[in-house]
This record gives sequence, C-alpha cells and structure tokens, in this order.
Amino acid sequence: MKFQSSLLAFMAALFFHGTIHAEPLHVFLRGGKKTHGPGADEHEQFLKDTTKLLAERGIQVEGGMEFPSTEQLAKADVLLIYAEEGGEIPVPSRPAMENFLKKGGGVVVIHTAAVPSNKPGSSDYLKSIIGGSWVWGKTKWLEGPMALYFMDNKHPITAECSNFDMDDEIYYDFDLSPDIHVLAAAYTPNMPESRNPNDALARKAAESTAGGKRASVYDIQPQMWTYEKTWNGGSKPYRAFVSIPGHFYTNFSRLNYRAVLLRGIAWAGNRPNPDEFCNPNELASLRYPEGGPSRPQDSLAKAIVHPDFKMSIVAAEPLINKPINIDWDAQGRMWVAETVEYPNGRKIPNVDPWKDAGSLVREGRISDRPARDRISILSEVDADGVAHKKEVFYEGLELVTSFVHYKQGVIASAAPDIWLLQDTDGDGKADLVKKLYSGLGTFDTHAVINNLRWGYDGWIYATHGYSTGEHVKNAEGKDFGKIGSGVVRFKPDGTAIEQYSSKGGNTWGLDFGWDNELFYTQPTSGELVMNVVLPEGELARGNIPGTRSYKPMVIRQPSFPAFTSEKQAYVQIDLVGSFTASAGCAVYDGGAWPDKWRYSYFTTEPTINIVHHEIMTRSGVSFDPHKEPGREKMEFIASKDYWWRPIETRIGPDGALYICDFYNQAVIHNDTRGPKHGPANAAVRPDRDHYFGRIWKV
Repeated sequence: MKFQSSLLAFMAALFFHGTIHAEPLHVFLRGGKKTHGPGADEHEQFLKDTTKLLAERGIQVEGGMEFPSTEQLAKADVLLIYAEEGGEIPVPSRPAMENFLKKGGGVVVIHTAAVPSNKPGSSDYLKSIIGGSWVWGKTKWLEGPMALYFMDNKHPITAECSNFDMDDEIYYDFDLSPDIHVLAAAYTPNMPESRNPNDALARKAAESTAGGKRASVYDIQPQMWTYEKTWNGGSKPYRAFVSIPGHFYTNFSRLNYRAVLLRGIAWAGNRPNPDEFCNPNELASLRYPEGGPSRPQDSLAKAIVHPDFKMSIVAAEPLINKPINIDWDAQGRMWVAETVEYPNGRKIPNVDPWKDAGSLVREGRISDRPARDRISILSEVDADGVAHKKEVFYEGLELVTSFVHYKQGVIASAAPDIWLLQDTDGDGKADLVKKLYSGLGTFDTHAVINNLRWGYDGWIYATHGYSTGEHVKNAEGKDFGKIGSGVVRFKPDGTAIEQYSSKGGNTWGLDFGWDNELFYTQPTSGELVMNVVLPEGELARGNIPGTRSYKPMVIRQPSFPAFTSEKQAYVQIDLVGSFTASAGCAVYDGGAWPDKWRYSYFTTEPTINIVHHEIMTRSGVSFDPHKEPGREKMEFIASKDYWWRPIETRIGPDGALYICDFYNQAVIHNDTRGPKHGPANAAVRPDRDHYFGRIWKV
C-alpha cells in the first residue's frame, strides 16, 4: 500500500507539472517598498505572496527588498524583479549581474521593474539587458481600463492566450530595441504620426483620446515582450521576459495572468515545459479569461432573444473557426466555409508584423505556404443539435466567402477567383480543383464577391462589394468585362458572368423568396435591403436610362443594440445609430414557424451585436417592410457580449434560422477614423482573432 501511495503521488506530480526535473528551479525575487495608494504597486505584498506561491509550485525561492548579492545571483537561475524603479541595477552589482547573464541566467521584469532611476546611463543599461527601458521625460503612463492583446499565440509564454480587458496601467513611448519579440500590446493615447495639426483626422484623433487621457485606435505599443541574446563573453544566451501589466495587485489573482507569469519564469529559466509550474485551472483560463471571450453557453446567457424563440449552439471552436457561410447538402449535412485567413489572407502586414493581427501568418512571402481557408462538413450531431465532428472537404482557398452545392461538390467564391471543387472518387475530399472565373476585385477583402445562391433559372447569383474587377475572365480567357458592386450572376459551367443589379457601396447578403423575388443587403449607403424589380439586362433592352434596377426598402432604419461600448476601438462608426456593416440576407419561408413569420427578412449588424428583423408585405410590384408591432425599438436578437459578431443568416432545411458568428473583438474592416490600413485595406489592429467562431440555431 505504501508503494502504491508513493506511485500515485509521483503520477499526480507528473500530471501537474508535465515533466519531472532532477534539479528544482532557483529564483531570486527582488521586491521593494510600497510607493502608491491602496491596491497599486504592492511590491512588499507581492514579495510575500509570490515567494509562497513559487515554493508551493516546487521552486526554490530566495527574496529580498534589495538587489541580490553576488552570492545570491550565483545561486539563481532566474532573477524576478517587481519593485519601484526596480530596473535600476546598482553600479557595484553590475559585474555580478553580467556574470549571471553570461551563464544564461533568466530575467523576469514586472511593471515598475521596467523603470530605472533617473541617473545618467541607467536607462541604456537596463535596455541592454531586457531590450527596452522607461526613459524619464519621454515615456508615459495611463492608468485605468485597458485591453491586452496577445500578438503571438504560438510562443511558449503566450500560447493559446486570448485577449482580455482589465484595469491596470499602460506604459508607452519606451526606448525599445528593434530585436525584441513582442508578445502582447495595447492601444495607447498617441495621435497619428506626421499629422498636420490642422488635419481633420488629427483633430478627430485629439478628440478621441481626450488630450491623452484615454486610448485610441491610432497607436499600438508593446506591453509584453521577450529578449534573448548572449552577453559579451557569455557561455550561452540568456532570456528576459517583460510584462508591463502588474500595476493593480488584484490582477495577480487573475488565473490567466498568473499562468502567463509562471510560464515566463519557466521560459526564462530554460525549462523545457513552460507549463511546469501552472495548475490546470490556470491553463484552462487562458482561452476564456475573465474580461475576455466567453464559452458558448456563457455567451448565450448574454443574448436577448425574441421571446417567441430560443437560440442554441450548433458548432463552436475548436471544431470550427471563423465561419462565414453555411449550406446543406441533399443528405441534410451542414457544410461550412471557414475563413481563418480573413482579412489579410496570405498578404504580409505593411507594418511591424507584431502590430497587425490581420494575417494568420505574419512572416514570409505569399508563395511560402498554401492558403488555409477551407470548406468543411459537420456531422455527429447529438440530441441537443450540437455537431461534434468535422471533415474537411477542401483546404487551400484564400479568403473564401461563400459556396453552393454542385454535382459531387461545391462551387466556391474566393476572390479573385470562383472555384469548382469536386469529389470524383467518393472519399469525401475534393480531388478535382478547377478555376471557373478569375479577375474579380480584391482591393478590399470585405468588399468582394460573396453570398452565392442558386437562382431559379439555373444561374448562380451573388452579391459583390466595391472591389471592382475590371476584366473578369473564364478559364478559356474570355473577357466578360467589369464586375462591381451590387448583384452578379454566373453560369456553373464557366461560360458566362454578368452584372445583374448595380449599386455603389458594399453589398453583403442575398436571398430569394419562394416566388423568385431577389433581395440583397447593403448598409453602407443607408439603404439596408433592396428588392430587384427589373434586372439591368431587361432595362437595357427596354432602353430605359436613369432607372434603378432595384427598390430600396429600409432606409436609415434606427438600430437598437443592447449596449453601447465605451471603448473607441469597439464603437459603431459611420452610420451611427443605424446600420454600418450589415451582412447576410435571409428571407423566411421555412414552414416551421407560424404564418406571420413568412416573408420575414433577417440580417445582422456585427458592429453592434444584433440580428435585425423586418416583415415584408407585398406592395404593387415590390414590398414595404415594417418592424413587428410592439417591437419597433427592439431587435430580434441583441447581445451584451461584445465578442458576439453575427455576420451571416441562413434558413435551414428544418425551417430554423441559422447565424454564423465570427466571435471576435474586431469586426470593423476599414476604418474611416484615420488609423493606418494594411495590405487588404483592413485597418491595422491588434485584436483580429483567427481561432474563435460559432454557428447558432434559432
């Protein structure tokens, strides 16, 4: 029994730490006196509590209020510093410090430890060790609500970390070495560089930052980084990890932040398993931290759904990622287009790669790797309607937006191309990959061909944004001319493509009524939904100039979100109070809901987290929409979860409404407020996620 108990204890230790080491890690923890008000920069309390925590995790800890002695440094594997001006390395201690670095000792610096004294040369010396330093008279701080954005979720310290909001203190305008590796960043109050003070955008920036008192969308600066190098004459490289967050003491109780710090200590100490000192709860918190993304059921609890309906999850991460379009095959299986590459595709950021999260992979050239967008098939649906299995039909598309079923596979849109993907050998994978059309516009990757739908006439219809293709051709090279904003249609055999209804602006969402009436969504002009009365081809044959092919039906309709964000990065822009970025168009004729819901129109507004509903009533040759009586100032669904980003609506074969949810902090593509834009005309942002994604059923 004694042997069994020992064995169980050994296995438990192995499970907890992941790897058993012959030698424990030795950490010297340098604390300091408290210098701020209650709850801020609690250096003495940190020294006491963290010494206990690290010891409980199997680390040998020595600590003190002063910089370690030569003997203490010689015994340490990692020097952990959290003290006011803790970045000041006393001149008499520098030889010992340099010997420590030469042997590959690790350095972990938290918040105030990134600040040296104002003595000449102190900032330069600290920078030479950790890759950056506070500079008196230049570096600034901002205390209050902030968002921490993880710019590298593959690094051992920040792997699988999700962005989150917290109250803390940002440091910015550091003196940084160009060779630091940025792990996390934050928006700062800085105005755009090189702006004329009289420029309208500069004035807008000044207003948005309130004179430097709050963060803006104009500037992104590091808040966590690593630095690795070999000190002069050293035997091996040393590692430094810097975390600017750590001002308010409550944040050290956050499970996810504690996990990052423990990983940082393990990484700085060259431990092969970065999770060695983390417990399971801490690791589990990294994906779904307090102040960050919610698990599907928690997100559902934040949704205000029309009282006659219930909403449930169909699929979520990690099974699927960033679903943009869904459809069902003859067997009733749901297929999903996943655009993990959105918005930049394989284009490389035009800024320092750590600043822009728009690219799934931020280094290399477009030819260095295959595209990773895919079309997948969901299966193994349980009694609650949740899918548990995914089979990838085809992976290798770049910025896929939509698809329709055709013969043994699908036809998919991924501008500049339209693809035929067929499974000719019956193994569930596309083995015939053929380009049907090419030359479609890609200037702005959220203003491209999208929302493919079969028409009753055997053509495939789609909406198209303002990324105009000047010369769209088929596989044989036949030029069909210009294709731009509005509605287009093409033949599935690659023999014809044409403009069907033109309308300037960005168009995203198309559907047919049971009676072959065609509707499409376009919010950017203030006209939300259009009904095509006569296609342009018919108007041209009738020689009727100046007549629009469509009737706009919802004009400057007010929107009613469940909340209004106070963060500049997440407020609605442009048509504020109405519809800025509606996507999706579903016209209900599913037969499962009461008759009053027939010919209902559903679209989304992801920037304000809603699904919108209008009832369309026949009026002459077109329709007049109206809100449901008694709900004129309410939305069909309105979420209080600002990560909830519905971007597509479809009616399923079971008569339910399905919603594709990007589940993302960032949903604004281009930004008219003045921030720098990337290679896909998407605003440079640190918060574009490529992992999350949900499909909901109503």
